[in-house]
Amino acid sequence: MTARTDKIIAIGRSYGAGGRTIGKEVSQELGIPYYDSEILTETARNSGLTEKYLESVDEKEINDATLYMSVGYMNPMYVSVKQIAANAQREVIEKIAAQGPCVIVGRRANEILKEKDNLLSVFITASVETRTRHIMEREGLDEKLARKKVIKVDKERTAYYNQFGGSAWGYAETYDICINTDAIGAPDAVRLIECLAGDCRG
Repeated sequence: MTARTDKIIAIGRSYGAGGRTIGKEVSQELGIPYYDSEILTETARNSGLTEKYLESVDEKEINDATLYMSVGYMNPMYVSVKQIAANAQREVIEKIAAQGPCVIVGRRANEILKEKDNLLSVFITASVETRTRHIMEREGLDEKLARKKVIKVDKERTAYYNQFGGSAWGYAETYDICINTDAIGAPDAVRLIECLAGDCRG
């Protein structure tokens, strides 16, 4: 299938707003690759850290533990686990972007790739009430637990995104466009992103 855009589309999202589903639909409609958890697999290969560890800290603030590494025979050194993970993930995202148009969900892709002329950065959100209902349906939680999880994951994503500096997670000025799925719904959000990516077929 021929790609119908030259854009790299980086999608940030509030938890439960449907960003992952929207990203998959956009990638299918535009005929471009979709990257999400695949980034962790590749980061594990590049960093020497386990995929299980990376999953445990995925889009959460990483405690800055240190590892003792031997570099050569006479040059042992301590290195930051946080920095190893961050550098490896940055390299993976930059490599993905260099391969051509795609959709990348989360993991600070919009910040990492902000100098690229063909970047389209999007943030998907919805009210806490709507997102709570989505999580109740998706995960079978009661309202109290679902709402608690929505708030918790949003806080984790904020801390993860902001720990490395640069722009701020979830702020309108950080992105090219912010979409509230309460207002326009997921199908229209998909069509809007496609149009912004250069494919306005209606």
